[in-house]
Amino acid sequence: MLSNPGYTRRVQGGAVGADAAREVLASLPPGTKRDQKWDRGVWEGDLLVAFADVIVGWPEPSTAHIGLLLTDGAREGQGLGRALHTAVVEELLGRCSVDTLRLSIVDTNAAAAEPFWERMGYSATGEAVPYESGAVSSTARIYVRPTS
Repeated sequence: MLSNPGYTRRVQGGAVGADAAREVLASLPPGTKRDQKWDRGVWEGDLLVAFADVIVGWPEPSTAHIGLLLTDGAREGQGLGRALHTAVVEELLGRCSVDTLRLSIVDTNAAAAEPFWERMGYSATGEAVPYESGAVSSTARIYVRPTS
C-alpha cells in the first residue's frame, strides 16, 4: 500500500496509515467468516508487487466480492493486476461454486480503476451505495461479471 499511495489518497483522502495493510487483512463484511476471506499476492523475492483481497460467498453464496486488487505503483501497467485477477478467477473456479464476481468502485477512484475493471469484463449494475472513509465522502458503484 505504501508503494501506491495514490489509491489511499483517492479513497480515504490522506496518506497511507501505519496500520492500513493490517486493517485490510483483518476486515470482513458483516455476517461473513474468516474462512471466506482469501488474500492472494504476487511476490518477486521478498517484495509483494500485487495483492488481492476476496470475500467468497458474499453478498450471495454464488458470488465472490473483490474488495481490493492493488499493484505496486512503480509496476502499474505491466500486467500484474491482470495476472493476479486471472489467477484468482482460476482458483475460484477450481475450488468454489461461484458464478459471479463483484466489486465496487468509489467515484473518487473511478478514473483510475474503471478502465482496468472494464477491460477485465466487469459492467456497472446501476447499484450505488454511499461511501465514507477518512476524509472521503463519495459513492461506491457496484460492478459484476460472470466467472466464465
